[in-house]
Amino acid sequence: MNVKGMLPGLAVLAMAAIFLVSCAGVAISPAVRADFNAGLVLFDQGKFESALSFFQKAAEAEPDYYEAQLYLGRTYLNMKQYGKALPPLRRAYRLSPDDFKSQIFDILLDALMGAAFEELGKGNFESSLTLVREAMSSSPQGKKVKDDASKVLVAVATGLARKGDVRDAVGVFRDAIRENPDNTRAYIGLARALLKSGAISEAIENAQKALSLDPTSNEALNVLKEMLR
Repeated sequence: MNVKGMLPGLAVLAMAAIFLVSCAGVAISPAVRADFNAGLVLFDQGKFESALSFFQKAAEAEPDYYEAQLYLGRTYLNMKQYGKALPPLRRAYRLSPDDFKSQIFDILLDALMGAAFEELGKGNFESSLTLVREAMSSSPQGKKVKDDASKVLVAVATGLARKGDVRDAVGVFRDAIRENPDNTRAYIGLARALLKSGAISEAIENAQKALSLDPTSNEALNVLKEMLR
């Protein structure tokens, strides 16, 4: 056997292997890629439930296959199963090449806000708040994310105030205003919470701010009248 003659060929194969791993981040077996491709065809046809099992199989077989994790998360997201979408999307974001992180980031934010609204609907204020804070801590943030975060924060703060957790409610209302300084309901909620805590002058200021943002708001007007009485 001419070992010397084989060396160039081995070197080419080695370089090819290194190139594939560096491009994909992980060597994907043909069987796993076939499952992913089958899921992708169904996903593109809008057949999300049918696509799900293929993406699950691919992601379980190759946990570092970021595309499988991404489409598994996207499939759950399209099925409005936000809580299930989060783990694979978080993993996809960590594993993805830098060129794709911004695209995956936007999808992850959609899942975070969807899950936050979902938890809020169940009355799970703390879980909802945790998810919103995760979205808020990420960057960059678009205006829609900030507006959605502000809405969830107002709803969480309102729930906390009803439970009697006035101090926590004040803090969350302030967070809502930081995310969206034009959120009238955040100022109204903060005014009511401050009134309960005895901070009357600050409560009036926030009620007036709400009315200046929306002069047609009967709610803001009534809150201000109550305080002035």
